Amino acid sequence: MFDRTDRYLGIGFIVLGGICFYSATTWPMYFASDPAGPGAIPKILSVGIMVLGLILAIGGFFVKTKPEKPLMSVAELRVVGLLTVTCIAYILLLQVIGYLLATPLLIAAILLICGNRNVKQIILLSVIATIVLFLLFYSLLRVNLPLGFMRKFIQSFMPRL
Repeated sequence: MFDRTDRYLGIGFIVLGGICFYSATTWPMYFASDPAGPGAIPKILSVGIMVLGLILAIGGFFVKTKPEKPLMSVAELRVVGLLTVTCIAYILLLQVIGYLLATPLLIAAILLICGNRNVKQIILLSVIATIVLFLLFYSLLRVNLPLGFMRKFIQSFMPRL
């Protein structure tokens, strides 16, 4: 059931849960009518992450056999690395060029990294997904998406519902 490498994964989840819990405790209270505050759900989820991480870590320490295969192959490590670099580039580009230009680039890059080579399908999926997500979050849910240099242009013709 458990693997020796689970101990490291469990410790990582405990640390991640602790960071999330600490972050949730620093959120300011805006409404006095909500006694739990805005960090209540993240705190509960982070405690759950830490408990599951503890179970995983303890189970990993009791396993005596060595793993039969490496944790990740070179090809899988390459994909994870490329996806990480792509997401970091997306975060950096988001404020500069805005959501409407950065998101199709992200989706296209992820599809290419994951092995899709159909250019027509990549372009179509990237554009349609970006438009649907933009309309959902910007118009319906009223999320302030980073629009970059296109802010005034989009706000002039795109009403919020």
